[in-house]
Amino acid sequence: MNVTFDSNVWEKVIDEDNRHLAIIKDKIRNGRIQAYICEIALSLESIKRKIRAEFFEDYRPRITVNHLPAEGEKLVMQVCVAPNVELHPGHHPKQQAKLLEARNLGFRVLRMANAGTVRTQEIPDEMYMDNTNDDIDEFWRYAERLSSCADYITSMGCGQTAYNQLKEEFNLFDAGSQLIPIKRRKKFLKAIAEWVDGESLAAHYAAGNEFFCTNDKARSAGTKSIFHEINKSRLEAEYGIKIISSYEASQL
Repeated sequence: MNVTFDSNVWEKVIDEDNRHLAIIKDKIRNGRIQAYICEIALSLESIKRKIRAEFFEDYRPRITVNHLPAEGEKLVMQVCVAPNVELHPGHHPKQQAKLLEARNLGFRVLRMANAGTVRTQEIPDEMYMDNTNDDIDEFWRYAERLSSCADYITSMGCGQTAYNQLKEEFNLFDAGSQLIPIKRRKKFLKAIAEWVDGESLAAHYAAGNEFFCTNDKARSAGTKSIFHEINKSRLEAEYGIKIISSYEASQL
């Protein structure tokens, strides 16, 4: 069965942090569980918390404009928005070591579909899920499913909602944007975390995996967290996403 693992589980599975996590590791090793992790979590959560706010204040996606052959009297241009991957600060050596061990264990990576969001370059190519590597049509079908679910999560007031509000409030990505006040930095960090959670669940849905495994109890974010019991129920009813704990995953 296909199980998507949140960062708060898969990294501890690698460490065999306790008995039931060791059981999960054995199930992955023997093929009982095909394990997945999400590119957006690997990309954004790897940016150190102490520099994360400053990074997003300064980050700009790569935008290129290509002039195409004119069509009669019309000038034709192609505008491409792409992640500026060279700006990503990279993984901590310990995190990268865990990622490589996860690769050796058989973990796969679910791709992001965000056009300009920064990505880490340190994920081995062979870890990406097959159907988004070479088949561009399948990738776009995957991206459309991901976008549909992510938009629904945002409509619930979760996922990217808080980040979008802060981005608009402080004009992030616009010329002359103002810095986020220090008192708002903690809120900004939580907004990034909620964005990652929502997008990870959307990637899980897009891939058609059976279970999403997390130990997030939504204690600090409350109903603004997609992992709040009310929101989990709504998400399962609308998209069939089944969210389980690491203990429940060990019983699969």
